[in-house]
Amino acid sequence: MKALFVMLMMMFIFSGFNLIAQNDDMAQKRMYFDKMNDKFGHALMDGDYNTIAGFYTDDAISLPSYEPMWRGKNAILEGNKKDFEAGIKYHTFNAKTTDFYGSDDITYEIGTYELTLTLPNMTAEIQDHGKYMNIWQKQSDGSWKLRADTWNS
Repeated sequence: MKALFVMLMMMFIFSGFNLIAQNDDMAQKRMYFDKMNDKFGHALMDGDYNTIAGFYTDDAISLPSYEPMWRGKNAILEGNKKDFEAGIKYHTFNAKTTDFYGSDDITYEIGTYELTLTLPNMTAEIQDHGKYMNIWQKQSDGSWKLRADTWNS
């Protein structure tokens, strides 16, 4: 009986260490993705569609509002390029992660955003807010890229 008790206690202790390690890993991922969202926002405000495309895997899928599906990094690049060249200008962008799930190589990030923009031939800024979901995939070099995303007002 004493051996069983010791074994159960050891299992409890080691599972606690594993849980702490998982929580630390998720906290590090959250900080990493918060930084990525900030960099994405700056690229959006700068109209830097090349940097934006760099966030995605080659076979990524993006589901933008009021647009057909953009399938593949090149389609994502061209879709953003078209928007910027048409005269869409982003002035502010703030994403806030509300939920976070994941494993070693896939992470699901759900959140809200707020932004201001101007549309072609308009001077008044439009304020928008909405929700988004990003699916991040770990790459062989240890970095993370967007495998899929969607957002809407």
